[in-house]
Amino acid sequence: MFHPITAPIAPAPSQLNSPFSYEPHPLCRQAAAMVQAHLVTEPLLAQEVAKGKMLGVLVCRDSNGSLGFLAAYSGQLCGRADWPWFVPAVFDYLQPDGYFRQEEARISAMNHRIAALENSKELLDLTDALARTKADAEAQTEAYRQMMAASKARRHALRQQATPEQQADMTRQSQFQKAELRRMKKQWTAKLQLLHDRLAPLQEAIRLLQHERQNSSEALQQWLFDHFVMLNAKGEKLTLTQIFAATPQRVPPSGAGECCAPKLLQYAFLHQLQPLAIAEFWQGESPKTEVRHPGHYYPACRGKCKPILEWMLKSIPLSVLREDAPSSHGNDLEVVYSDPHILVVNKPSGLLSVPGLTGEESVESLLCKDYGRVYMVHRLDQDTSGLLVVALTPDVYHNLQRQFLAREIYKRYIALLDGNLPAGATGIITLPLSPDIADRPRQMVDYEHGKEAVTHFEVLSMEVTHYEVLPTEDCCSRVALTPHTGRTHQLRVHCAHRDGLGRPIVGDPLYGSRHPLQRLCLHAETLSFRHPVSGQPLTFRSPAPF
Repeated sequence: MFHPITAPIAPAPSQLNSPFSYEPHPLCRQAAAMVQAHLVTEPLLAQEVAKGKMLGVLVCRDSNGSLGFLAAYSGQLCGRADWPWFVPAVFDYLQPDGYFRQEEARISAMNHRIAALENSKELLDLTDALARTKADAEAQTEAYRQMMAASKARRHALRQQATPEQQADMTRQSQFQKAELRRMKKQWTAKLQLLHDRLAPLQEAIRLLQHERQNSSEALQQWLFDHFVMLNAKGEKLTLTQIFAATPQRVPPSGAGECCAPKLLQYAFLHQLQPLAIAEFWQGESPKTEVRHPGHYYPACRGKCKPILEWMLKSIPLSVLREDAPSSHGNDLEVVYSDPHILVVNKPSGLLSVPGLTGEESVESLLCKDYGRVYMVHRLDQDTSGLLVVALTPDVYHNLQRQFLAREIYKRYIALLDGNLPAGATGIITLPLSPDIADRPRQMVDYEHGKEAVTHFEVLSMEVTHYEVLPTEDCCSRVALTPHTGRTHQLRVHCAHRDGLGRPIVGDPLYGSRHPLQRLCLHAETLSFRHPVSGQPLTFRSPAPF
């Protein structure tokens, strides 16, 4: 499992990097290349990885001071978690004769029994008969009501000229029809009740099985979480149940403990290896929902891994990059326009739009110092720079909000994308988005539950341009982006996703990869709207700083 690095291309780091904020160390890149070379010798695994898989490496030093690395894959490969050359699972619950497989088979048998009952001829025939009887009852009852209404109208027209005997006959007719309607309803109710009584035992059997299945599934999941025992650097142990009990979610998400980073660290601690550098990278086809590009490095997920890794690494000092450290934007917030009703400001990258949980300064907090109460009409991501309009009164705020909701406000962004795109290309990206619950604040493409997200793009250039933010061998494209909706991370996902432009924004640590400038090359360049008091059209422009 511990693979020597015989010719290191760089000195080993003195401090382990944070799994959530890092630029891959050269030794991690060297180890990743060795993982890729190994997969070439394993056609079965290579074929599975080609479908898309997160892989990870952990550069370590053993007790003799020798340098090497561990390799891992997330979840399973070809249904197994115990492939040689890679570290094993923290807890391998997939053994054929193990408790998990036995319980899984029992739950699967319940699924088959439920499906058999739900599709039985008796249940389907009774369900169909009940539906037809309800429809017949409603149709006959409604037809009789219409006949009664017509009879009532005729009686009303004749009543003025009718003799007392005729009026009495009309009253008897009305009473008879009402009684007949009651008898008809009673007959249909009896027929429906008979069918319900025959259906009830079948439905109850299904309900009891579903309840048993739910209880068994929850018990099996709990058993699983209790058997994932995670080590930390001090040799202390906690189960996943214990680790997540102190978190807001309280219950571990499905798949917790099966990602690369926990598996790598668990093996290192078990075998007295000193962790030096960690990295996770994607191999194979990009998934349909998440933004993952082959060969790109990604931070550990926060929903599944953050509580686990915080426990495992609690006694190890970590090196972190900018987003885990205080922002260094200074107070360079530029007010480009002001009047008694609105402000238009040029937000620098690294400054929050509104106050967050950390107490950092924001556009709102800075403006409040000079203008008193302000009302933030819209926001930009912390790492996005550019134009924002801010209201100074509640009425103005509501007016601008209505303009946003009616999509009357025009915004144009400039982005630098990592890679070449055809110059002059234009188009519309329509990828619905929803939050990635397991890895907030990431967003994912979700065609079933996602909210509509629409972006117009225009490629302004595809030149090989040397920016200070890029290594000299990198190519980039300058793109104008006009969002027609305002979803979280919309432009970032639409650029990076394989069904969008397939090119992440330069400096995007969530959906792309880092560059030395360590800022997101996304800038809100143009902002147009109607003045909320005068109605005058206003347009502001701030050239992109990259």
